[in-house]
Amino acid sequence: MHKTYIKIWGARGALATPGRGTVGVGGNTSCLEVRCGRDLVILDAGTGIEPLGQHLERQGQPIRATILFSHFHLDHTVGLPFFRPLRNKKNHIVLAGPKLTMGSFRQAITFPFRPPSFPVTLATFPARMQYRTISLRPFQIGRIRVVPFLLHHPGGSFGYRLNFPHGRSIVYATDNEPKSAAHARKLTRWMAGADLLIHDGQYTPKEYASRKGWGHSPYPFPIETAAAAGVPRVLLCHHSPSHNDRAMKKFLREAQRYIRWHDLKVRCELAVEGQSIRI
Repeated sequence: MHKTYIKIWGARGALATPGRGTVGVGGNTSCLEVRCGRDLVILDAGTGIEPLGQHLERQGQPIRATILFSHFHLDHTVGLPFFRPLRNKKNHIVLAGPKLTMGSFRQAITFPFRPPSFPVTLATFPARMQYRTISLRPFQIGRIRVVPFLLHHPGGSFGYRLNFPHGRSIVYATDNEPKSAAHARKLTRWMAGADLLIHDGQYTPKEYASRKGWGHSPYPFPIETAAAAGVPRVLLCHHSPSHNDRAMKKFLREAQRYIRWHDLKVRCELAVEGQSIRI
């Protein structure tokens, strides 16, 4: 059986929040490492991809990885040029993501990294880079079958279900907001029977009341969706930059109380930087 796990390198949303007040949950923006044997998938390239790159370099082997982008907002892409494996010509990095805007995926992902916004372009890095545009059709990354889904977020965002060869699966759905009953039903069918849901849970219900249309979820939405889909475990991610560790503990207590009050058959946790989960 192939060793399969995920590791969280960044779970913060919107803005990186380093400092004493966030050291528990972490301050880096979205980045997850997914391993299935030799297959390496990196979900998003927020600031968390920089320490991931250091970790990969220390292994001393050529790196072959696919970086799978949910969308192009800066908190999910800003770490890309700081990913150290791009500096080694022995490495092969596939950049993959949706075509959500005018122009190609390659144009969208490279646009921020050029003068005057950034001193160099991605083309200057010596690693072998390939660009792959993702549609809503399922596809393979090595032994991992990936099933995309269009989420509800300004400008669009893709969620990904990763099905592993030993029969288990995870769903990554950051930057998603409640939309309609029809969309919720489709979302539930897409994630049905998965083992783990990693989902945007940026707001309390009270906070969400004044932030509708911003593209993020209050915690009841991923909890209820997971329960309806038969997903036993939820990691709430894309934490608000205004929530320090103390606020996050209160946030989690509220979410767990919500589960008890509604007698939902799901386990809820916070995505925490440095956390590894065996799948």
